[in-house]
Amino acid sequence: MGPPPRMPRPYELDPDVKATLRVESFQGVFSPKVFIEKLSSGIITTRIKENSNTFDPKPFIRTFESSLEELEKLTSKMQKHTIELERETQKEELVFKKQVKELGLGFEDVQATLESLDSRISEVGSTAIRIGEKLETADKQRARAVLSKKLMEYFMQFNEGRCPTLESLMTQQGLEGQIEAARILRQLAILAKEVDLPDTQLAREGIEKFREQFETDMLSSFDKAYKHADPRVMAHCAKALLEFNGGHSCVQIYVNQHDFFMLHSKVNESSPLESPDQENITDPVAPIPPIDAGLIKLYEDIRTTVEQEAEIISMVFPNPAAVFQVFIQRVFGQSIQQFIETLLERAQAKSTLAYLRTLSSIHEHTVTLVEDLKKCEDTLKVGINANVKGSNVSMTTQPLAQTLDRCLDDLFVPYLEGDRYLEKELQSLCEIYDSMLAKFTAYQLQRRGGNKFRAIITRTFNQIIDSSNSRQSLPPVVQENFATVKNPEKYQNMQVTEDDGKLVVEVVIKMLKIHAESVVRSVGLLPVSGRPKNTAILFQLLNDYIGMRYVDAALDSALDDLSAADPKLPPDMKPIRRVKLVGGIVHLLQMHFQTTILPLTVPSPQVYRETVIQKNKLMGNVEAKANATLQKEIDVILVWLETCLSRQRRVDFKPKDDEIDLTGLATKPCMDCCEFLRRMYEAIRKNIDGKNIEMFLMEVGIAFHGMLLEHFKKFSISPVGGVLLTKDIAKYQESIKVWNIPSLNERFEMLRQLGNVFLVKPEILPSVLSEGYLAKVDFRSLYPYLQMRVDFKTSKIDKLFEKLNMTTETGPSNGGSTGGTASRIAALEDLTGAKFLSYTLR
Repeated sequence: MGPPPRMPRPYELDPDVKATLRVESFQGVFSPKVFIEKLSSGIITTRIKENSNTFDPKPFIRTFESSLEELEKLTSKMQKHTIELERETQKEELVFKKQVKELGLGFEDVQATLESLDSRISEVGSTAIRIGEKLETADKQRARAVLSKKLMEYFMQFNEGRCPTLESLMTQQGLEGQIEAARILRQLAILAKEVDLPDTQLAREGIEKFREQFETDMLSSFDKAYKHADPRVMAHCAKALLEFNGGHSCVQIYVNQHDFFMLHSKVNESSPLESPDQENITDPVAPIPPIDAGLIKLYEDIRTTVEQEAEIISMVFPNPAAVFQVFIQRVFGQSIQQFIETLLERAQAKSTLAYLRTLSSIHEHTVTLVEDLKKCEDTLKVGINANVKGSNVSMTTQPLAQTLDRCLDDLFVPYLEGDRYLEKELQSLCEIYDSMLAKFTAYQLQRRGGNKFRAIITRTFNQIIDSSNSRQSLPPVVQENFATVKNPEKYQNMQVTEDDGKLVVEVVIKMLKIHAESVVRSVGLLPVSGRPKNTAILFQLLNDYIGMRYVDAALDSALDDLSAADPKLPPDMKPIRRVKLVGGIVHLLQMHFQTTILPLTVPSPQVYRETVIQKNKLMGNVEAKANATLQKEIDVILVWLETCLSRQRRVDFKPKDDEIDLTGLATKPCMDCCEFLRRMYEAIRKNIDGKNIEMFLMEVGIAFHGMLLEHFKKFSISPVGGVLLTKDIAKYQESIKVWNIPSLNERFEMLRQLGNVFLVKPEILPSVLSEGYLAKVDFRSLYPYLQMRVDFKTSKIDKLFEKLNMTTETGPSNGGSTGGTASRIAALEDLTGAKFLSYTLR
């Protein structure tokens, strides 16, 4: 049993609400929120009109309950409707399945009928093909029989002395008769060779004589028509000669007598004078000048001539592609080749660079010419389609684009084959770089000895090449260009100055620019397949000159200068400047590698890997020598500081009454040290950047701090001398404070507090030693300094500390040096392995 029926309500729903409770309200996009708002809108509007401020839920409850009843009725109605539709759908599906089954049976019958019909058609087609083949064979046999009969008739007439039938064909049937006679003469020539009987000698001689006369007449007619610019007669003669013997003689006359070849036949004698623009072609840093104006004019003439000839050849010759191929080959093989040889010989006489620049410009313009000439192929295709009909001669020719590409390759083979071009490129770079670094190399050879300098270069290069296993990739002919100072004798008498041994970044920039031009040139001239290897070889040469002959040699010179530095003189800061220049040069080399070399070597993983290893090896070698140079500079600086401190007099801190001068700022050794530290700091700040400044100064500062600790243990200090000592310490502290390194400031603040132990009264010493930085220092390390007080024994300072249980095992004052040295070494150990170059070297 269903739920009990609801009791009738004493109220009715609003008409608008009833309109909402219809099926149409739930079609499309349904929103429960909007639906509830529609049900409640009437109640809300009534409450607003009544101005009631209290909320009464009863109207909403009554409305929603009545709406639920209506919705339940609507749901029941829709369910019934859905059931009826499902029943009707099932009936329709049964009918549809029945119809589909009937149609399927009909389709099977049609398919079977079609297959049977197709089989019958195939049988008929096969029969027709067989019949056609038999008819074609029979027709060919009939045609051959008819032709054989005619040929035998002509042959017998020639054997009787003359052939009136063939003469009549040529003279009375016009142009078509001549073409037919040409075909017959070609076949008669074949027949005469096959029939070799004693009584046919007259026929063979007659045929040969007739053929010679026919060819002479046709060529004469073609020549006259050519001179009178009559393409119609030329075309007839060309077609007849094509049928006669392939038309080769006709083509040779056309090409040999062409005005273009007549005008350019003496290119060597008529080549234009050198343009003023070519004056800078030997200057490696000057822009590449334009190519010779004569070549530009020649190529323009070729473009104009070829475009015109393409149309003429298409109208005249039945096989225009073959004729045009002969014409193009003659243009490249004679006119262009002779002009190029003249230009290259003239450029080679100037320099290898002039030769390479000229070759590259010629190749670039020739490639453009070839691309322009390929556009003539459409004109030739029109001629082929118009003339090929009715011809019995095969005209298989390669495409025009293929012919032009082959002509282009043949033109430059003598200059690009094998390693010829690469040898020239390397030779040019060696000549230019040798010239640019001549003064520098002479300075190194004269200064350091030629054998030593060459040995260093060769050894360094061999280490780099062997590490990357790339020596085998070098052509044997060009291996001698690497790591070799050629003709060292010429450098021995060269006048050089100190400035010639300096590094100059502008020189490296020029070398990189020249190398980039060389790489770009090789990319345009050499095949794509060899591009990674060739680029790697060029980069090896660049590494040789910039890396080893220039940068590495300059760093070796700096190390030699520092090793030979006189400890009695202030050290030279030029090596630091040289290290800065090395960093800039390495950065430029790295940028050149990233932008120019890397993209060209990536296609070959092996070449790319070897090139990167080689570059990194060189960078590592330069970095190590730069670090060694800075470390050597630090050693020299410390030696000089020790020299300055060694000039401290024994009585400077124990002056006599008549020597007391408290008005001075500091002692002379202190002033010398501080002045040198100031100049050193200015040089470091100008030539080193980033953290390298702090690391350099840290090592100098820590070592100098240790020197001062040792230094103060060597002198007896009076009360007045203690004042002088504190002035020195204050000056040292002031000099170090400018560096703005907190850890060094702490060390020298400890030094200042240490100076106080020479000023205070003995009874105050315990409190001084237990305060500040001194409180952190072991008393045994401070005891040697207390011993330097002149009142150490008279004031019974040792007894004072014994009472305070401050004992020491330190021996005499000269025995404390070991502890100070150990402290210095321990402090320096913190900087072990520090790198002073922050430039990106890899």
